[in-house]
Amino acid sequence: MYNRTVFHAHAVDVSSPWKINGFIYIENHNSSISIGKHLSVNSSFFYNNIGRQHSTALIAEKGGKLHIGNNVGISATTIVCHKEVEIQDNVRIGGNCVIYDTDFHSLNPVERTTFMEDTSLAKTAKVTIGKNVFIGAHTTILKGTSIGENSVIGAGSVVAGSKIPANEVWGGNPARFIKSIPSF
Repeated sequence: MYNRTVFHAHAVDVSSPWKINGFIYIENHNSSISIGKHLSVNSSFFYNNIGRQHSTALIAEKGGKLHIGNNVGISATTIVCHKEVEIQDNVRIGGNCVIYDTDFHSLNPVERTTFMEDTSLAKTAKVTIGKNVFIGAHTTILKGTSIGENSVIGAGSVVAGSKIPANEVWGGNPARFIKSIPSF
């Protein structure tokens, strides 16, 4: 009942059925959040005991577009959308991942260190995660990243603005090509 109320209170367009173990955290600041059918979320210590447990959070700032496709599994992950984040169908996102389409702060030190920093000066770029992608636990996906269909991102990776082709395994910090995935 709690999660249903959170979806409604934050004007999230979510299709049924969905399943959330624990409690989801949502902030919708006059943006668009849409979620397809069969969303599955693990969101607390009791449902995701791989370490660094926290609630799954979906945060969309003014004018942002956050779209999560059908049959997506998310575990103790934070997604922050200032511009656009698109997660296509059948994606799995491991525990303690973060996905950001923004730098949050200006790169200019004068702007960044003012008392009332103007965060609208931060750079943003769309993040796209293609169909059937698997993102390993503790991974950071940063602005401008595009991950092609069927690809795998190894645990603990940092993917910063990369264009990862379909059917490849990438990992590390920064994420690099590891090997191709054969067609199935």
